[in-house]
Amino acid sequence: MFLIIIMGLLAVACGSKSDQASAPAEKKEGQAAAESDKKTYTVVMHAEFPPFEYMDPSGKPVGFEVDLMNEMAKEMNWNIEIKNTSWDGVFEEIKSGKAQLAISGITIKPDREKLYLFSEPYFQAKQLILVPEGSPIKTLQDIKGHKVGVMTSTTGALIVQELLGKTNKDILQYEEMPSMVEDLYNKRVDVVVADNAYLMEHMKKNPKPGYVTLDDPNIPKENYGIMTNKEDKEMMKQVNEALKKVKDSGKYDEIYKQYFGDLK
Repeated sequence: MFLIIIMGLLAVACGSKSDQASAPAEKKEGQAAAESDKKTYTVVMHAEFPPFEYMDPSGKPVGFEVDLMNEMAKEMNWNIEIKNTSWDGVFEEIKSGKAQLAISGITIKPDREKLYLFSEPYFQAKQLILVPEGSPIKTLQDIKGHKVGVMTSTTGALIVQELLGKTNKDILQYEEMPSMVEDLYNKRVDVVVADNAYLMEHMKKNPKPGYVTLDDPNIPKENYGIMTNKEDKEMMKQVNEALKKVKDSGKYDEIYKQYFGDLK
């Protein structure tokens, strides 16, 4: 009887240990299954637009829009793969279906809305004018007759082209902000027109005395939106819901303040 009792106790103990050992394994398997059930989407951006998006020293995209997109992905229970491409590539990747979403300081405009679907606005921007102190240029209208630096395919470029004409030889187009501003410093252009957040970020990190930014109230403000294929209405519905949740939770304001302070 004694031996039977001992063997019974050992069997219970072994069974208990086995159950305890299997529980974490089952939990891990469940978590792995949940992860694998998540949808994975490719998000494209042109990561040369700090502080919205830029490449860190390790070659990884970081910035305001990266953080915003990651927070929204949590709300949608999505896995996202953020991919850096050229500015034109942002539109091509969505058009071809290679990417499902694009976020890259893309202004919501009627001509783009004919081809793509946009989310509710997540950022309001405006164009600023950068000139040397003492410049006769005080408003956008004053740039006539001066050499103007703009970023290729941006709202600033379109506004300047509309005012001066698309083929005007006084319009110099650049692929990146540093080169454009450097040409202003070296008097190769007389004025620069660019997005406020982008320009202010550059001036903060590369301060140079003797230059001022001008805010012309006659330049219309613009809204940035997340872009997808025209047919992906269900996806855009989820994107808008996630954006609203991130804003309502206060997380959007946290991310905004991290990158822009009190720019609003």
